[in-house]
Amino acid sequence: MGAHRSSSARTSALVEDLGPGPWARAQILATGWSVGQLERAVLRGDLTRLRRGLYDLPPSEGVARQLAIPFDTRLARMRALARGLDARAAFSHDSAAHALGLWTPRQPGPVVHVTIPGSPDRLDAGLRVHSTALTDEFVTVVEGIRVTTVARTAADLARAGDLPAALVAMDGALRRLLSREIPDLDHRLRAGTVPRTDVARARSDLVHAAAPMRGWPGARTLAAAVAHADPASASPFESWSRGWMIAVGLPRPELNVAVTGASGRRWFGDFVWRERGLIGEADGVGKYGTTALEIRGALRAERERQADLEASGWRLVRWVTGDPGAQVVARLSRALYLDDARFPARILGKEA
Repeated sequence: MGAHRSSSARTSALVEDLGPGPWARAQILATGWSVGQLERAVLRGDLTRLRRGLYDLPPSEGVARQLAIPFDTRLARMRALARGLDARAAFSHDSAAHALGLWTPRQPGPVVHVTIPGSPDRLDAGLRVHSTALTDEFVTVVEGIRVTTVARTAADLARAGDLPAALVAMDGALRRLLSREIPDLDHRLRAGTVPRTDVARARSDLVHAAAPMRGWPGARTLAAAVAHADPASASPFESWSRGWMIAVGLPRPELNVAVTGASGRRWFGDFVWRERGLIGEADGVGKYGTTALEIRGALRAERERQADLEASGWRLVRWVTGDPGAQVVARLSRALYLDDARFPARILGKEA
């Protein structure tokens, strides 16, 4: 039993010394293991050999540890996996989005995505291999790891879902491309001072990345997402919500623009239909803070804001994370298509 406990302690120490697996053989030996100890650990089931020269904890234990470790350790895992991959390989999809800091349509799972041109599609030891064509112009390097570029990553994500999900990827990518040259992007967007030529240039990168994908599965959704991408969308939830509006043909709103309350104060609305006197608010997780004190203060301020806007004649429609898209659309449709006689005259056209 003593020897077994020592072996278990030794394998547990690998996570502390090297971070989450998988680990290359040379990495393990460098921590003081002998070749014999490594082979015995595999025979006992303390380690799993994923492929020649690459090892990890057994699946059940590995999953438990992965859930307990910080999300940013994905890069360490990608770096370890890269050692055993084809030289043409580049991490892609959700994995590239994490490395690049992009918005993703859904919470990434534990599987690591990699694109290897010409290699068969497969799921191998937690590695999802995509065989689609990939040229070096769509590959960049992040912390020593080959990943797909911002535009290519967004295109891959957009093809995999419906329009609301695709718009999350495209809006986020457009914002990231613009922020490279405009550090105070959010402030400039709200002030309306981002040059249209800059937006057009960033969008052309998305168009260029999407061009080779004509005829691929999801290409039509990708094209629609590129066309409708807007950097003024301030969060993934706002992009997802707008995707539903576009999909069903609701009137196009202004995004994150100033509106005036009865007090004369200027506020910003997520979605604004001036001619209808309507403001749509997408209340995502974390909008009101994380502590009880922050939430109480934010809710109090939001009630004051809403009262000020309603006193000026604006109507507000809200929805929250978890509301089905069809429910969001139904709520907005009722508000948008009410009889014009019910809209206060002082709002209609007031701030056009």
